[in-house]
Amino acid sequence: MSASSSNQEYFQISPSIGEGLRLFLYSQLFVTPRLPTQSFNKQTVIITGANSGLGLEAAQHFYRLDTARLILAVRTIAKGQEAKEYILRNNPQRSDPDTIEIWPLDLSSTESTLAFASRAKIGLPRLDVLINNAGINSPEWKVYEGYEQAVQVNVLNTFLLALSLLPKLEASATLSDQRSQPHLVIVSSEAHRLTKFPEINTPDLYAKLNEKSDFSQQPRYQVTKLMEVFFTRELVARLGSSTRVIINLVNPGLCTSNLDRNSGKSPAMLRLVRFILDRTTEVGSRTIVLAASAPASSHGEFQSDGANQDVEAWIYTEVGQRVQKKVFEQTLQILDARKAGIAREAGLQD
Repeated sequence: MSASSSNQEYFQISPSIGEGLRLFLYSQLFVTPRLPTQSFNKQTVIITGANSGLGLEAAQHFYRLDTARLILAVRTIAKGQEAKEYILRNNPQRSDPDTIEIWPLDLSSTESTLAFASRAKIGLPRLDVLINNAGINSPEWKVYEGYEQAVQVNVLNTFLLALSLLPKLEASATLSDQRSQPHLVIVSSEAHRLTKFPEINTPDLYAKLNEKSDFSQQPRYQVTKLMEVFFTRELVARLGSSTRVIINLVNPGLCTSNLDRNSGKSPAMLRLVRFILDRTTEVGSRTIVLAASAPASSHGEFQSDGANQDVEAWIYTEVGQRVQKKVFEQTLQILDARKAGIAREAGLQD
């Protein structure tokens, strides 16, 4: 949707920072997500960003829980091999290393994203779980294919992959019983609560996000996490009862991870706060695996600590609904340009 075809509209957005902070602190200080125990026997699982951090620990849980085929989607094959060796070393009870496969995926590249999706659709007899975990949070301004890197990776090609593989997940539903209904999981964040989303108050959201003068690391990360929430919720709303795939979002919490690897050394006080609040990567990864086995009641919901949790309150308002529609439609237009007919293939109305 271009600026010329859009009526400019002002959205008054007031996040409840205090309530969001209360939820965050309670979760970080007093809740430990339970260890996943549900088996993934006979299932095929793809997890993006699986060579380190939350992705690697989640992959290790999937392997521990008897996943039949585990695909580590990584940018660098050598790092994927290291991740595989780590998983095998820590799970000596299994003796089937060929279960774990390493596939190249670079979400900064549309060509790589579509090639990965094509390989999965053609080469996999079934796909039961797709974990869209890969994401970035960088202070550097970089542009890939005309879009700022966090927008490109966290939003555009994350959902390009998700929509491309949604038909494969749908087809696999006929191979599953009710307990193992296919899952599409978007790894998001409580950070979605922290932004007033000023970029939405322009006719062309993505043109505004491409203005370097307005870029700042944490505000941009917060916006991309909010856009993930909106796109997922609108996707579920538009698919309606036609889908047999459970689609949800998950918040792993604040974890000791490599997501902030490009942020430089933090001030001493912030490092102390992180030391007190941070979960281990393994504990955070539990939430991802729990979301991948969550019941149908999690469909369209935001999962935190293994249970449904409301997203930021203003998202449920009439303003939120209009913002949600705008984010979805402008995003879908870009995705359709990258892969013609993707909306129709995913079962969406034109």
